[in-house]
Amino acid sequence: MQNYQQWVEYIGQAFGENTDMQCIEFDWAGRNACIMFLDGMIDKETLEDNILLRLKQDKNTAPVTIERLRALTVYTTPIQELTDSKQAVLQLAGGDILLLADGAEKIFVYSEKSYNVRSISEPPVASVLRGPREGFVEDIKVNMTMLRRRLATPKLRTKMLNVGKYSHTKICLTYIEGIADNKIVEGVGQRIAQIDIDGIVESSYIARYLESNPTSIFSQVGNTEKPDILTAKLLEGRVGIIVDGSPAVLTVPFLLFESFQASEDYYVKSYRASLVRGARLFAMLCAVLLPSIYVALQQFQYQYLPYKFLLSIAQSSYSLPFTPPLEMLFVLLVFEVLSEASIRMPKHVGTALSVVGAIVLGQSAVEAGILSSQTVFVMAISTIGMYCVPDQTNTASVLRIVGVAISGVLGMLGIVLGGIALTVYLAHLGSWGSSFLSPYAPMLWHDLQDGVLKEELPDITERPFSIPTTNRTRQRKPPKSRNRSTKM
Repeated sequence: MQNYQQWVEYIGQAFGENTDMQCIEFDWAGRNACIMFLDGMIDKETLEDNILLRLKQDKNTAPVTIERLRALTVYTTPIQELTDSKQAVLQLAGGDILLLADGAEKIFVYSEKSYNVRSISEPPVASVLRGPREGFVEDIKVNMTMLRRRLATPKLRTKMLNVGKYSHTKICLTYIEGIADNKIVEGVGQRIAQIDIDGIVESSYIARYLESNPTSIFSQVGNTEKPDILTAKLLEGRVGIIVDGSPAVLTVPFLLFESFQASEDYYVKSYRASLVRGARLFAMLCAVLLPSIYVALQQFQYQYLPYKFLLSIAQSSYSLPFTPPLEMLFVLLVFEVLSEASIRMPKHVGTALSVVGAIVLGQSAVEAGILSSQTVFVMAISTIGMYCVPDQTNTASVLRIVGVAISGVLGMLGIVLGGIALTVYLAHLGSWGSSFLSPYAPMLWHDLQDGVLKEELPDITERPFSIPTTNRTRQRKPPKSRNRSTKM
């Protein structure tokens, strides 16, 4: 057992020369005591008024116990007591307040954290015309509170984990008991607990450890920055992973078709949701296949092009220095550079850069005889379609480059073979007991009610069969109302 002075020296040596580590020593009823905290991490008003002042005013020389502290500092958070000095160092590094007193057998911990966090706002990549506009922030407690507001049930479970040798990042594993599959919950918890890394900077670090095939260009872990989306996913049986310091919350299992769904689909009529989902799917197909098909038709199967369009292509590409595949790859590279520059540049400069790159640069390249206008047009349509599905932007950008390279060598045959190979590959991918291509491979007829064509919410009475769950019933189907006209 260590005494007061040994504890103070050990904790002081652990932090070394840190200007933000504060140690306030004072006399408490004739005994030496000190309070240790990190400046900027705590609520100083609570420390001074509800802890330090009350201890200085206490004249009772009785032994220090947690019951006595609770009576003295009644307006504080619940007090924790520790006997392990190493754990006390970790608590202090995490922003807690340590109270050490001469003659006390334990270290007492107050959690009065207070630091600035980003205010709740609408996520930049998940804006909606109708529906909640709240988005997650970088503080795990705020994110858990937003989730609790939407799921006011004791069945909502939260398990806290710490990952990172130096960062000790807090990770909250959340699910609904009685809906989520216990095997998935235990598996995810074990996978996270086994992570041995220096530090966790963002939730994407955790995602790499949860994927069944980390080398795949397709992400097998979902993510969202909106509490309403996370709530809906938990109600379907998924497990959420909230990482402190990141506004992106992970979800498993994850299906590819989730990328084509949006929260607004469930706030509008089914016919509108079905139309928009079909448009997103068409846009993604155009983003990936259109450049490849254009190159294949121009390079090999030009006889399938309309005669007038073929003459237009021949006339514009007659004096170009590149072959069709190299021309398309060059345009792809230019668009990737412009996209990256517009993201990294300041907001207003990035907007101007996008306009200059898309209009001025493209027009100048056509007039200078470097690119054909048809190639620029095809590339523009492909890029617009790619950003209709933000979650798959990175994957689509890689696939269209690979597709152009294959079509430049094998033509339409290469596109067909590549499409078959990609489909087979995706069919073999899985995510925590779910097929990546569900509900289409394997075909689950029940889940098609929330596929490309979406039925109205009262008709969706069961949870998706694509997701393992212990409770399939979502709601009882309400009776159909009959409108009877009355004559006045």
